[in-house]
Amino acid sequence: MTLKPVQTSAMRPVLVIVFTALLVQLLGRYHAEGLVIGSSFYLSWVLLRIAVPVSVLMALGVPLSRIGLGVPKIDRKTGRIIILVVALLFVAFILIYFFENYFNYYSGSFQAETRLGRLTSFLIFTASTLTGWEFLHRGFLLMGVSYILSERERLSVPVSSSMALGLVWVFEVVFHFIKPELEAVGLLVGSPFLSWLALRTRSIWVPFFLHLLVELLFIMSLIMR
Repeated sequence: MTLKPVQTSAMRPVLVIVFTALLVQLLGRYHAEGLVIGSSFYLSWVLLRIAVPVSVLMALGVPLSRIGLGVPKIDRKTGRIIILVVALLFVAFILIYFFENYFNYYSGSFQAETRLGRLTSFLIFTASTLTGWEFLHRGFLLMGVSYILSERERLSVPVSSSMALGLVWVFEVVFHFIKPELEAVGLLVGSPFLSWLALRTRSIWVPFFLHLLVELLFIMSLIMR
């Protein structure tokens, strides 16, 4: 059997997307504090994780209507799965509450005189980071790569979706290696699940709100200690 040579030119859009995501995370990791509004809103992350990827997608000719910004399509089975996951998240954070070392890592974060002030600071910070995080990974990487592989390279949808999901999986877990082990382990399971949900519902919004719930449970566990 003769194997066809790989057409590197056909994979250039995918490589551009991967390079962009790496560059965005690199610049944000080392220079995000260079553009902050007030003390908590990181405008740099909004520009890096949303504005830059949108510009690249437009340059590559990827329709923004195909990157999961629409209303989620949730069938009965998916709805039940989402409800189950929400319940499991509450149980998980009840258990994690007793992980003293984990919360000690963040004990100096989002300082304020009152719990309400600390919560407000966290919510402002999250508004500037979480939206961009989900757009970069679920919209730009997942949907963008999946679109190019399926629509332009004519790979089957299951194959293109699996390749894109695996790529996002690596990005999210490796980025969390700089954080406590518990978070990296969580992403080992959470990342492919959120990407699967995005592909199944054709939208990044269900993963976004589940991720937001995790963040809210985290800050409530932190400030109530």
